[in-house]
Amino acid sequence: MKYLDPKADLTFKKIFGNHPDRLKNLLNSLQSLNEDELIQQQQYLPTTEELEISGFTDAELRAYDKFWDSVSVERTLLDDRYQKGMEEGMEKGMEKGMEKGRAEGKHEANTETAQRLLAMGLSAEQVSKATQLPLEIIKNLSNT
Repeated sequence: MKYLDPKADLTFKKIFGNHPDRLKNLLNSLQSLNEDELIQQQQYLPTTEELEISGFTDAELRAYDKFWDSVSVERTLLDDRYQKGMEEGMEKGMEKGMEKGRAEGKHEANTETAQRLLAMGLSAEQVSKATQLPLEIIKNLSNT
């Protein structure tokens, strides 16, 4: 993690360097402030060198940077795992749904075939063998 130094950052310097009022105007227009709440002046945070002097040792600054780097990596990994898990879950759900739909469709087709075979006068046992439906279901169909 790096500290933004508005005095050294090239992009910041190009946009706001020679026109300090641009930053005030940008911040004021981005916020919904009353006239008396408008930003009148800006104050920059201390540079890295001043932060080091202000209490952080070099080792503490490195540890701080390392900590935030690891947090960033961990968040990225978690986001990736979450996305992958969602995709895998969707795939498995679709597969199960397709299997269930095929099974239901096959059962419905066999039931219709069984009704036609019963209407043609075949016995319940013959229809059960032909459609591979349990004899109980065939007997229930012949009763309706």
